[in-house]
Amino acid sequence: MHFRAVAVDDDPSCLSTSLLELKKNPEVSEAVGFTSPKEALSFIKEHYSPVVLLDIRMPEMDGLSLAEKILDINPRTNIIFVTSYSHYLPQAFSIHASGYIMKPLDSKKLDNELSNLRFQMEENKTGFYAVTFGSFGLTYNGDHVSFDSEAQKEMMAYFVNKNGMAVTVEKISEDMGISPEKVEKTIGSLISMFSSLGEDGLLIKTKKGYFLDMSLINSDVSDALGGIMAAKLLFAGEYLSPYNWADERRKELRTIL
Repeated sequence: MHFRAVAVDDDPSCLSTSLLELKKNPEVSEAVGFTSPKEALSFIKEHYSPVVLLDIRMPEMDGLSLAEKILDINPRTNIIFVTSYSHYLPQAFSIHASGYIMKPLDSKKLDNELSNLRFQMEENKTGFYAVTFGSFGLTYNGDHVSFDSEAQKEMMAYFVNKNGMAVTVEKISEDMGISPEKVEKTIGSLISMFSSLGEDGLLIKTKKGYFLDMSLINSDVSDALGGIMAAKLLFAGEYLSPYNWADERRKELRTIL
């Protein structure tokens, strides 16, 4: 399996070391480095990066804050901290980091972490893939899908939760606590987004309401229910956090996974 890795360190010398060691690993197909956390975040928003090496003490944005923002984009990102400070270890693992390396970085330390990543990856995943265990995320052909707004992101999560069931605008309005006008506007923006990707038939309107064609979307839920053990192990009781309308499905999954 080959994957892209991103390294972020405000020290150019340490960043060069991280990139050099990443490129030595035969499973790393691309290593991209940034001294600016904000530039790194912009890149990760647009490019699927399953492994990210982070320094912790950086002036523009500390590594712990950056890690939280990255995990908001893709909760299954493997965050590996590379730092000179051991006392950040509790905070690092409170956000479910994959690893923690004390500088200086070398091949042995890095290869050990890359061989024991918290989240497994699937190479060359095509089409849509929804992450629901924890907070919601969506990828398309391996790249993260950036939503225009939190309302648009939540609407997509809502339809994924409905698992192909048609839902009326009135029901969506009631469940999500927004006006029918905002429901229609947000759904329209989703349809436009899918159209721009060449996926016009993903979100469909019928006499019974709108529904998502789930035959075109894979997810961690479908993987887990299909018996894939790696997916089952990812489920820790959290599902589409923090959406209250997902409570019923969340309780159901806790009983069967």
